[in-house]
Amino acid sequence: MKIFLLGATGNSGRRIMTLALRRDHEVTAFVRDEAKLLSLVETPIPPNLHVSVGGISKPADIAMVTDGPAFTQLVRTVIDSAIASLGEGGRIWLFGGAAVLDVPGAHMMGVDLPKVPKVYEAHRANFNAVRGSPLDWSMLCPGPMIAGEPTMGLRLSVDEWPVARPAYTYVLPKLALAFAFKQKLPELTISYEDAAEVILDNLSKDGQFSRRRVGVTLPPGLRKHYNKDDVPR
Repeated sequence: MKIFLLGATGNSGRRIMTLALRRDHEVTAFVRDEAKLLSLVETPIPPNLHVSVGGISKPADIAMVTDGPAFTQLVRTVIDSAIASLGEGGRIWLFGGAAVLDVPGAHMMGVDLPKVPKVYEAHRANFNAVRGSPLDWSMLCPGPMIAGEPTMGLRLSVDEWPVARPAYTYVLPKLALAFAFKQKLPELTISYEDAAEVILDNLSKDGQFSRRRVGVTLPPGLRKHYNKDDVPR
């Protein structure tokens, strides 16, 4: 399958690129710094890797081949360019964050809870932008991400928190829900390698996660340590 990858030199992007190349996908990595990208790739350079150099703020460049208003404008540019390049039903994966998932039984998103970083408002805006598009999109909404090996037995959810909801969610005050969400973060902490596997296992159009947000949690009983700087933004 042909894959066009933005952010191939980032923590998630480099894992997606590496795994995609191993799986014999044809990858075009869109980057600003070709030398930096090639320094991350095993030599000899795989024949199924192609590099396109340009600025992601230029819609024409994207069509040809992290926070706040600048971030949402960037994602809007990517969405518009994907529509122009792929047409209606074009397949696209984006990253969000666990706070963009719905709280089960509460008729709200995690971002609506107190003490949740306001940076997630940009993720909500990106979600609203892509769900209003004609693309066949999926949005991966993990908790904190760290370096590590792939995890066997990941549990995936659609649109809602992928962990068991607190009892009587619908009557709990928002502050209690926010506390419950924070307590679940070690269960939602996955590796960048895990994220790459989830995305590359679900590339096909009209699949189980078509036009859905995807939550990820560890197998029952497993928790991982994370630093506050690991929380996706």
